[in-house]
Amino acid sequence: MRQSEQSAEKVRTKISKGFQVVVPSKLRKRYGIGVGDEVLWEISNRGVSVQLQKKPTMTDILALGHSGKRSNAVELKKRIQKGEF
Repeated sequence: MRQSEQSAEKVRTKISKGFQVVVPSKLRKRYGIGVGDEVLWEISNRGVSVQLQKKPTMTDILALGHSGKRSNAVELKKRIQKGEF
């Protein structure tokens, strides 16, 4: 068993009648989860894992344009949409 699996903390939630899941307050506070952030559901032979994808902040977006590399608005938009910031 990997070390990360040994020390993993588990939090249980229920799926509502409308197939919605509430992100527990403990997780929202710890990771600064807010409106507009997304959840990525990864499906594999081992099961389903869930990852948080934070909505880019204005600081994140501005930093893309100041990376020192030549870029254009279309490429920056694509990177933002893919979560590559």
